[in-house]
Amino acid sequence: MAAASENDLKLALKNRQFSRAYYFYGKDTAAVENYKDHFVSRIVGKENEDYNFHSFDGKNFDLDAFSDACEALPFFADRVCCTVCDLNADSLGADVLTRLLEITEDLPESTTVIFYYMSVDVTDGRKYPTAKNKKLMDSVGKIGKVCNFALKTPVALSKEIMARASAAGCGISKDAAVFLAEQCLCDMMIIGNELDKLTAYAGGNEITIDMIRELSPRQIDTTAFDLARAIARMNVKDSMRLFNDLTAEKAEPIPILYAISGNMLDLYRARAAISCRKTPEDVKSDFGYSKTLSFRVDNAFRDVQKISLSHLRNCIKILADTDAALKSSKTDPQILLEEAIVKMLSLRT
Repeated sequence: MAAASENDLKLALKNRQFSRAYYFYGKDTAAVENYKDHFVSRIVGKENEDYNFHSFDGKNFDLDAFSDACEALPFFADRVCCTVCDLNADSLGADVLTRLLEITEDLPESTTVIFYYMSVDVTDGRKYPTAKNKKLMDSVGKIGKVCNFALKTPVALSKEIMARASAAGCGISKDAAVFLAEQCLCDMMIIGNELDKLTAYAGGNEITIDMIRELSPRQIDTTAFDLARAIARMNVKDSMRLFNDLTAEKAEPIPILYAISGNMLDLYRARAAISCRKTPEDVKSDFGYSKTLSFRVDNAFRDVQKISLSHLRNCIKILADTDAALKSSKTDPQILLEEAIVKMLSLRT
């Protein structure tokens, strides 16, 4: 499979050297959409979109219309460009998929097709794409490029955040930019929306961490980490405030429980590693943390110094029991979650 990096795509755009097919996917959906738009713009141009650009919705995919568009000759241009958004190959029958692969691998030299994914996870939550999606990906790779847009680290994103803030006439420090990236879980789509709001509020002044705290709502995982830390430290006031923040945002109990559990496990792993004189890098490697999520390990090492291993273990036991109760009991999930938090805060260290 012809895997491509963002640098490869930038070079292709710069030199106007286009393949017949591209497959853009990954968690950084802002980058997926951005590169799709850049390729369409460079391949077709605004003035020729009416004649040479064809877009298809993968959720209501018309294979015959797609085939016809791919075979069309460019009109007063070098290439025809077809985009297909969110086509989940798992939803296709075997015959339809076979024909789609045949069309894709036999595209005319004057046609470029871009499969891109904004709301469909081609991995179905796993590490690798599902079997049918892998077939389509491999088919594209035979004649074109496949690019997985993974989320960037907070430090890497801070440079882009600082550049965008500067372009909008505002300043932002590296620390504040990293903080914003962490608040938004390194999702550039969310970061972009929050930056628009922050630059408008700052009005040409410096965007500070206090502004970000005030104006940018934290994602569930971010708030849940603070909640897990507050619970582990037996801080009743902060724990209940953070829990109320989550419920005020109408977050569902089960995602909250899973987020708290995941962050509590981060703290437990950090505490166990410290006891064994292991480093954050050891934990990241042993438990397969991606670069994007490595900051969670660093934060856990920072925040777990005065928390005992046995206390964290008891908290995780309560969370596991609550998970089982949520799946088997008819009790209101909100009540079960509140009970779990109270039990953890009532533990004796």
